[in-house]
Amino acid sequence: MFIGYPDLVQIFAGTVLNQTGAAVQVMAITLSVYLAISLVMSMTMNAFNQRFAIVER
Repeated sequence: MFIGYPDLVQIFAGTVLNQTGAAVQVMAITLSVYLAISLVMSMTMNAFNQRFAIVER
């Protein structure tokens, strides 16, 4: 499942921002969550690629 930045902002930041009004804090949390998701996915795919890489002779 792929999570796009616009989807995350629309669902999470849009809802919370309308309820709290704390724009800077909500956007900082949103960016942190997106960064964490991206880094975990990147590390997972790097580990997968290293495990199944074709070894040259």
